[in-house]
Amino acid sequence: MIRYECFEWLAPLMTDELVVTSLSGQRVEWGHLSRRDADLNLGSMGNALAVGIGLALALRHRKVFVFESDGSVLLALFNLPTLANLNPPNLAVFVFDNEAYSGTRISHPTATAGKTDLAAMARAAGIEHAVTVFALDEFKREAAAALRESGLKFVVCKVQETTGHRAIPRSNVDLLETKYRFVRYLERTEGMAIFRGRG
Repeated sequence: MIRYECFEWLAPLMTDELVVTSLSGQRVEWGHLSRRDADLNLGSMGNALAVGIGLALALRHRKVFVFESDGSVLLALFNLPTLANLNPPNLAVFVFDNEAYSGTRISHPTATAGKTDLAAMARAAGIEHAVTVFALDEFKREAAAALRESGLKFVVCKVQETTGHRAIPRSNVDLLETKYRFVRYLERTEGMAIFRGRG
């Protein structure tokens, strides 16, 4: 399964869902395919899941999607029991697992290339719907369900390691601008002030 093909299918279906991405290839690919103000491309490792949990808890009427990577989840495993116990029904986590640290032009295998099973770890942490998908049709089924149904979902997507994101022209919107654009979008759509300037 190719991550970019998953995003190509999913991006046109997104309307007002909030999306948080972690680092590297997936941030570049999603940012290329989706240019919505509702996307928060964090560009950091180990933070996207925690930010997504916070958004889902604060905005329980909004659907929140988190796009994670195997390396990022492994870096911050403490998020799994937190996620299980808070159990936000409006959160869908998709972990694109290429079994490699590949975003920084290196390619070293992660633990998921060996014996580690992230979906099994999530279930052991207490997340009921934690599954692994291997094919695009399976991804489509899980993503479509996440769009229309309530309930926490944790979906590990086994994808091929690719370098396609390196050929995508980088956005001229930097990460700080992305943060402000996202927060201003929340202020507009939620009718609340989040950033309060000091004048």
